[in-house]
Parts: sequence; C-alpha cells; structure tokens
Amino acid sequence: MDKSIKALFLAASLVTTSAFADNFILSSKLRFDYFSPHFITHNGSYLLIKYKDWSFSHENIEPDKFYSTVDISGYERDFLRAGYDTKYRSKLPKKLTAVSKEFTKGLNNKPDTIKHYKIGDAEILTGHDGKNSGQIYIMEELAIHQIVVNGEKKYLDLILKNIKER
Repeated sequence: MDKSIKALFLAASLVTTSAFADNFILSSKLRFDYFSPHFITHNGSYLLIKYKDWSFSHENIEPDKFYSTVDISGYERDFLRAGYDTKYRSKLPKKLTAVSKEFTKGLNNKPDTIKHYKIGDAEILTGHDGKNSGQIYIMEELAIHQIVVNGEKKYLDLILKNIKER
C-alpha cells in the first residue's frame, strides 16, 4: 500500500511538472519561453494560458475554418498579410477582398502597433488595439500559429520578445 501511494504521488508530480514547463514548443524550429501561469486549459487544438491580469491562447489555423464566412485555403498567408498591410489585397481573389477588409477592421489594430518581421524562416505579423486585445500570427512552412493576447500591449510585447529559434 505504501509503495503504491508513493508511485501515485510520483506520477502526479511528473504530470504537474510537464504542464507548467517554462517553454512552449511551437514547432521544430520555434519555441516560446513563458512564465508559469495561474491556469492552463486545452481543448482540441485550442490552448489557453491564464495569468492574474491577462491571458493568451494558441491555435493552429485551419484555413477552411479560420474565417466563418469563407474558406481561405490557398490564400491564407496573403489573407493574413492583407490584415496588416493593404498592398497584399491585390494578391487575393475578388471574393476575398471584401472579407479581408472586414477582417482588418475586426483586428482593430492601432497603426503604430503593427509589426511584420522574421524570426529565422518564420514570418511574424502582430498588432494590438491599444486597449486590451492583440494578436500574433506566426507563419511557418507547414503551419500558421495564431496567438491571441487578452491584456495590455506590454504582454503582447513580452510574448514577442520570448519567441525564439530552437
């Protein structure tokens, strides 16, 4: 009986330790270092990490489900880029142009918060509304990650600072 209680305790501590690791592996090429949160939950492909004053979520984009009114498959990268820089709208088919304008408006990013840069081979798009909401899109060869920050811009900046090559 005593050995089984010790084994159960050891197994529980191993699970807890791995759930609160200090880095989140985004892909074979990228990781995100983060601080131990108050709460983590995972549902399907959706991961939510909560802190006292803010939270962020991570999800891989599925082009056929990303935007509720239209399938952006084959155009997902330019569709996302157009949300941050209108010059990419000309690369979209006409049926996606109006949807892209709607998407951009919904992001509600303050122009001075928009950034577009690279980390290794990954393309990063980011912006914040200046109040309590921001997003990061990480476009890699095989996946597009969406990170949504619910909190002040300083938390979005903290995440961006901690996305690193592996």
